[in-house]
Amino acid sequence: MNLRRRLRARKPDTPTFSESLPRVVPAVLPQILLEAVSDTSLVVTVNGDKLAATPITRSEIAATVTELVARFATRTRVEVRELDGSIRADILTPPAPQPRSPFAPPETAGAPVSVPSLLEFTAEGFVPGEDVAVAIVLRHSSADHTGNARALIDQGEKFTVRDEIVLLGRISGTTSVQTID
Repeated sequence: MNLRRRLRARKPDTPTFSESLPRVVPAVLPQILLEAVSDTSLVVTVNGDKLAATPITRSEIAATVTELVARFATRTRVEVRELDGSIRADILTPPAPQPRSPFAPPETAGAPVSVPSLLEFTAEGFVPGEDVAVAIVLRHSSADHTGNARALIDQGEKFTVRDEIVLLGRISGTTSVQTID
């Protein structure tokens, strides 16, 4: 493939199409390198990193390159190195983004993700591998004269982490009550 460009004489007052649209071109273009390993398959390298462990076939070149150039969203250098030593290169421009349809649903930003504030509680005396229940103490109650305890919880109540946490071994019965700082 022989790439030659002809210079055309143009009127100095008439801007070319590329001059009328502002383009931001990165200082270093992303590079897609396709190296032939046989007559039917090529290895794809993107910015020096192999794209996949297995080579692609020649019929997959168009789809692979189109997807990568669209993903980069900027002009991309594509180079094909054949078995005979010949090299074909070009700079491809991604397609312009499609205008948003007025009938499309509005784009809503997802709820902001908050970084979790984690508390760690540890205790000893559990059987290795046993299930340990983690319970937040909502409130305290007293046992009656027969030794029975009763707890009433309002299902509409909003629970918050307050004072204490309990770790309870389901097999060993080991119990650890710890204060939340």
